[in-house]
Amino acid sequence: MTRAAVSTADPSAKQGLRARVVLRRGTLDLSVDIDARAGEVVGLLGPNAAGKTTFLRALAGLTPIMAGHVVLDGAVLEDPAVGVRTAPEERSVGLMFQDYRLFPHLTVLDNVAFGLRARGVKRSPARQSAMEWLAKVGMADAAGVRPRALSGGQAQRVALARALVLRPRLLLLDEPLAAIDGSARADLRRDLHRHLSWFDGTCLLVTHDPLEAVTLADRLVVLEDGHVTQSGSAEEIGAHPRTRYVADLVGVNLFRGRSAGTTIMLPGGETIVAADERYHHGEVFAAIHPRVVSLFREAPEGSPRNVWPGAVEVLDAIGDRVRVQVHGPMPLLVEVTPAAVASLALDEGGEVWAAVKAAEVVVYPA
Repeated sequence: MTRAAVSTADPSAKQGLRARVVLRRGTLDLSVDIDARAGEVVGLLGPNAAGKTTFLRALAGLTPIMAGHVVLDGAVLEDPAVGVRTAPEERSVGLMFQDYRLFPHLTVLDNVAFGLRARGVKRSPARQSAMEWLAKVGMADAAGVRPRALSGGQAQRVALARALVLRPRLLLLDEPLAAIDGSARADLRRDLHRHLSWFDGTCLLVTHDPLEAVTLADRLVVLEDGHVTQSGSAEEIGAHPRTRYVADLVGVNLFRGRSAGTTIMLPGGETIVAADERYHHGEVFAAIHPRVVSLFREAPEGSPRNVWPGAVEVLDAIGDRVRVQVHGPMPLLVEVTPAAVASLALDEGGEVWAAVKAAEVVVYPA
């Protein structure tokens, strides 16, 4: 049964979003808990089909939840256990889709005014509010044109104005910069950051781009296979990745094994020696930054405690560094200088030795 949002009895209830979303859609079993305070921007990261967009749709009321609750600023928007389900148009939620979904037959002004008109606001005040928001996002001059005449960046600004004109308490942004090419992306990222800085509601931002997440979000939540696998600041997640996806995202080599003293046994039989003696026994992660890995053409002599043979699989220039993917018993991502590539005569398929000092291995509990 659909009902209006139900206020909690406590008027001092926490402002922001408190949600537990459980639902099944096709092969996806989604079970996500999230708390976000008012004024906070939370970045949702995850691989394709992890459930990010489905989660946003559930918060917006477009996909019913099977169990759990959605509470916004103390008002219960949805709770199947007590029969509460607020219709999407009655939720104080603004949703900006990845493809913007502007109505092609309406002008830019009427696109922005549409949500207000759907909620019963008369035409004149709705258009006045729409024009004010178009001015805020720098699109007032395009009020009379139709979406087909807009560039990707202009359409993004109009879609943002359409979401914000409703003055939502929860703003959901699904890949807001995905349709923008690289040359305009940085400028639009700065614009979006400025607009979000004065938004006093709660914002959830879905993105695949770690730079966008770090630039725009106060906190990150990683979603994989319908579940939260890690959350925290960019620094916390980057320092201690807990899944292969997160490790790849932050560019760190990640291994999981069983610690015995300073030796970590990996499932395949390989070992890693670390200097950190805090974790003598049990399951641990061992993280190795690509920049601490040294490459040699012959087995090195001297101090490195970890030495593994391999072969160069891929060479990829990234800025002033070269990323080298080494294939072997210990697959590693390595970062070296162009000078090192030249001096070692590295090429794809060439045999190398990788070495890592024990002190450079970061170990933490699994």
